[in-house]
Amino acid sequence: MPGETITLQVGQCGNQVGLQYWQQLASEHGINADGSASPYPTNTNNNFQFRDLAGSTTSEAETSTKYRDDHPELFFTLSDSNRYTPRSILIDMEPSVIGKSTSALPMFNPRNVHLSEQGNGAANNWINGYKYGTEEEEALINLIDREADKCNNLANFQLLHSVAGGTGSGVGSKVLELISDRYGHKKLLNTFSIFPSNEDTSDVVVQPYNTILTLKRLIDYSDATFIFHNDSLNRIENLLFNNNVQQNTNGNDDLFLGANKLIASVTASLSNPLRFPGYMYSSIESIISNLVPTPDLKFLTSAIAPFSSQKHNYINEYDMILELSNDRYKTNRVNNDTNYITMLNYLIGDNLDQREIRKGILKSQQRTQFVPWAARSVQVVHGKKSPFINSSNNLDGVQITNNTSIVDVFNKILKQFDLLMKRKAYLNRYYSSVEEENEVVELFNQSREAVKSVVDEYKACKELNYLDDDEDEEDVVADDIITQDQDMEI
Repeated sequence: MPGETITLQVGQCGNQVGLQYWQQLASEHGINADGSASPYPTNTNNNFQFRDLAGSTTSEAETSTKYRDDHPELFFTLSDSNRYTPRSILIDMEPSVIGKSTSALPMFNPRNVHLSEQGNGAANNWINGYKYGTEEEEALINLIDREADKCNNLANFQLLHSVAGGTGSGVGSKVLELISDRYGHKKLLNTFSIFPSNEDTSDVVVQPYNTILTLKRLIDYSDATFIFHNDSLNRIENLLFNNNVQQNTNGNDDLFLGANKLIASVTASLSNPLRFPGYMYSSIESIISNLVPTPDLKFLTSAIAPFSSQKHNYINEYDMILELSNDRYKTNRVNNDTNYITMLNYLIGDNLDQREIRKGILKSQQRTQFVPWAARSVQVVHGKKSPFINSSNNLDGVQITNNTSIVDVFNKILKQFDLLMKRKAYLNRYYSSVEEENEVVELFNQSREAVKSVVDEYKACKELNYLDDDEDEEDVVADDIITQDQDMEI
């Protein structure tokens, strides 16, 4: 039986994505906004019936929380009154986004909400967010511990946040530290991190500073980080939906609605084989271990194939696998020089055609450039459709990969960071005294070195001898020295 997952959604972006994420999970498990459960359907010859508490099928709505084939309890707590509550902690320094989330989904536990008493945000400054997280350390730990105590077999923490602003980056970094110190390597800690625009304009001039500081914590504490790049998300959104969300007049919250739904779709799909169990991947640990070969290579990117419920309903399993390998559907832009380390394709649908899948795997293997030391393995997860979503003929696809395109992402961030640091532009926002200035500069230097080391690691992994043991090389060098010394004595 897989273990439970606790979700921490931090900052404005993290909570906006979190709302879309929980709405998707709730719809897939037939959970209403107030936490009540819809009757669990059974699909018999495409005619949906409902199971009652005794396990027999009826066509009437007798709510059943036993006798389910799915496992919502991995992400939801079930009360004695048969009400579901997300295993989620909502953190922000200003109340507007969380207020909208709890209004849209009253199932959120109000005791799991943490807001700043001042309610004035972090002013897009990592230091402000980090200091606030340090001041509220005890309150945050109490929230995390209380939610963890509700789990029978806690397996994983996951963090939803942005790396460019103040709260998601600063408080998010502190949360990473707290969980790592508290639970160590006993539990997995993965993040879904939204990265800022590199090409388009941004209203956060210090986002390279915030990003570099956050990346240092992701490098130190996360077991896997799923990267979502704003530029790529916007392009995918236009390809899939062909809409102009920017023209919406309902306010700034709609600007990223489509992108947030894409992130929620990937995040929910990752746990599909756990929530709707089959014969593959019975734990989040088994999924992450297939994607992350070494602790240094843990930055993952994803792809979302055209939704079959949209205008692309011609797609079969073969087409889906090839579309997932199409660079234009990736949440992080890649180039022709990209090498792949691991690849995991989720095909979510009923009655999958194994012949089409095998054809797709073979063709994808031919087209994909893997690092020389990795197996040319194109893995496929057979995900199950939710019985609450009546779309039996539709096929959805998500791809998770570990590849070297991260080098380009991080190099662009480093370049932007260096341009600011060279002139010490806006650096005074991060300190209030000369002593603090020296500490901040040292903090920036350490963070930059950490990011540069990841870039070097992903460059090095393209070599055939990447996995050679350094100790063996040291032993060879030592033997050479001893031999030379002996020759000199002779």
